[in-house]
Amino acid sequence: MATKPLTWWVDERVRKGEWKEVSLSPRITGLDREVSIFEGQRKSSFIKHFSLSKKERKETWCPPIWYDLAIGSGPCGLLCRSCFLILTHRIKRDPRRHLIYTNYEDMKREVRKWLMTCSPHTTLGLGIDCSDSLLYDRYTGITQWLIPLFGYPAHNPNDAELILLTKSANVDQLQDLPHNHKVIVSFSLNPQPIADLWEGIAPSIDRRLEAGLKVQAWGYDYRWRLDPILTPPEWQAIYLDFFKATSKASHRPSRITLGTYREKNTQLSLWAEKWGIPPMDWEPPDLVKQGSHHHLPHERRKEIYATIIPMIQSHFPETKVALCKETHTLRRELGICNAACNCLNTLGP
Repeated sequence: MATKPLTWWVDERVRKGEWKEVSLSPRITGLDREVSIFEGQRKSSFIKHFSLSKKERKETWCPPIWYDLAIGSGPCGLLCRSCFLILTHRIKRDPRRHLIYTNYEDMKREVRKWLMTCSPHTTLGLGIDCSDSLLYDRYTGITQWLIPLFGYPAHNPNDAELILLTKSANVDQLQDLPHNHKVIVSFSLNPQPIADLWEGIAPSIDRRLEAGLKVQAWGYDYRWRLDPILTPPEWQAIYLDFFKATSKASHRPSRITLGTYREKNTQLSLWAEKWGIPPMDWEPPDLVKQGSHHHLPHERRKEIYATIIPMIQSHFPETKVALCKETHTLRRELGICNAACNCLNTLGP
């Protein structure tokens, strides 16, 4: 009996007319090559609501409630070699062809309603758990109508904030939008030698940093997310040089959120291989099972953070430092017990 190709499920969506494949040029995406996406209609709610279970809250700190706008689904197309979404969706999403939802009127209606009814100072991510906030924005145009909704008090009576998280450098379309300091632009980055170990076709770190200086000058809340921190030989010097150089270049991120390498389970590498995604050039050798994840041991994570945090505090003394999805125990031991992580608003301590 013939074996179905790995793409059979997504190919079936196209055959039935549920999805349409579209090619995007480098001019639109800012990448070095043409890429394809799928366009489709989202049938469930666009606004996803996240909250930790009681068991998770006992062990791990994460914002107790936050929201995300599902602008897409599946790996975002940048082919990062340890993307957890490869495992999450398996055959139902193609890592090279991200699914973008195009029923924008439904999306707008949900966002308008959410802004009028949300709790004060709540945050909404622009697809940060299911897409890249800006990679396809020149094609979709979502920020052109979304950011003004947050910027005008009449549409945003509860002072909600919008969070953009990106590995792209596509920010020029944000320059003149009326954000009224209610929009956070956060860049997922690392020193280039670290990014080269696991990223795919994302723009260079220098291009992302150049984009960061732009949004900083335009008055957006400018943040970094360094996750995962990797520790190949000479990693301490690599990170120290990075913080020295970016500080001298006048980067002033309001927050830097840190995370160490973790994966949902060991099948992630298996499914990446099935899709033809090459392995990371370097991986931590000593992952252990912790809850639902394989993670570095407690003491190793503590050692890494205890090395990185003083570097940041030395070169960015005004920047808040936070940890992503870390245990209460480790946060207490490091003295980093704030709520100033990437996903929370500007009022965090």
